[in-house]
Amino acid sequence: MSKETKGNNNTSRVMSSYGGGLEANTLAMLDSTGAKDSRDANEDRLQYLEAVRAASLVPEIGIPPTNKMYQAMFRILRFGRTLELITASFQLLTQLHQRFPWVYVSDSADQLEIVDEAWSPFNFGSDSDVDSDVFQQLIQNMNKGFNESEESELKILGNKLLFKYLVHVLKLDFTPRNQVYKETNNWSLLKESSLNLLLASRKVKFKLLMKDYLSTMCAPIDADEKSISLVELHNGTLSAMKELLVMVIMDLDASKQKADLEGITSRGDGVRTPAMEIILDELTYDGYLLSNFLQVFDDPIWKLEIVLQYLTKYIPKPSVRTRRSNIPQAEGQQRLNGILKTFSSGTNSKNITKKIGADIVQILIGHAFLARLTFSNPNDGDSITEICNSITSAFTSLKQVDQKIEILSFGKEVLFTAGMILKAKA
Repeated sequence: MSKETKGNNNTSRVMSSYGGGLEANTLAMLDSTGAKDSRDANEDRLQYLEAVRAASLVPEIGIPPTNKMYQAMFRILRFGRTLELITASFQLLTQLHQRFPWVYVSDSADQLEIVDEAWSPFNFGSDSDVDSDVFQQLIQNMNKGFNESEESELKILGNKLLFKYLVHVLKLDFTPRNQVYKETNNWSLLKESSLNLLLASRKVKFKLLMKDYLSTMCAPIDADEKSISLVELHNGTLSAMKELLVMVIMDLDASKQKADLEGITSRGDGVRTPAMEIILDELTYDGYLLSNFLQVFDDPIWKLEIVLQYLTKYIPKPSVRTRRSNIPQAEGQQRLNGILKTFSSGTNSKNITKKIGADIVQILIGHAFLARLTFSNPNDGDSITEICNSITSAFTSLKQVDQKIEILSFGKEVLFTAGMILKAKA
């Protein structure tokens, strides 16, 4: 870590006199973020952002902004009335956090360094910019489509960038904490993370939050939104949602479960239904959501784990292990083989299909198979061959159970892939 980063506290003290009175301009920005829109006011805000960039990012040894300056930039991102302002503040804030991190791992790789009193939109104090209610409302609002109102369109675009920025902040705070936690088992590092504080808030309705999250994540882009820029923004938002789900929410749950098993948590840490359980409940009762979710959710290890946990509820063999929060790849492969072999029995295949439907079975085992392929390596040829054979047998068994069952186009693609792999290895 550079001396520039480690000197955040000292250099911040001189920022108020740097760049021709930026601190004074900051107060003006804070006072005017809710003021009536005008061309002059918007120009002043753009010039303010450029002045911060010139002072903090352009020099080889830049000076980090003060907390009030960060707050002013965030207000411009949140309440800006032009796309140029919102985009400029988003880009500037993101770059500033990369250059001046407030949480990082020391050179010894086992010590967490935290900049005292650093600004974050998730400070959870009386003057916090974002709390659990705001975050939950933001996710709900992102699922709304555009209408003919230019203001509404700008608001939706702004919400998407705001969400992407907040995920960026949560990740930069959580990732180094989780890294050091895995080395030290110091649960307080994660307990005090912005993500844990956000989800552990008494205000947050976590089950509702996860339902809204899944609905928003799986919502298709509207036909009238399909311009290049809007598609890119939609994909960027989707990427942020997947990143939060995998790298943050699921990793936090996995680390929390590990801490619980090792007895290093307390009653004060609270009890919350793990995200995985809520996701499985939602996917179990909504086949349309299940199909969309597995299409957009592309982390192979977690996708495989979700499918395995889903199918495990309907597999009669007690030898198939149930929930694991952080599965090694080899274990996931073993469990997948066990589940696929279950379908080779006509009786089991018939019972499972009767419970969850032939289409759902094809979607589940197909996505599990494709997920497993993405982290294969040259040394597991025999296991991949076995899985391909098991996939072929499973689909054959489905047809034998009921000749009326139609193999989906997705199922045909899976069978074709398995066949080509077997042919290549023959």
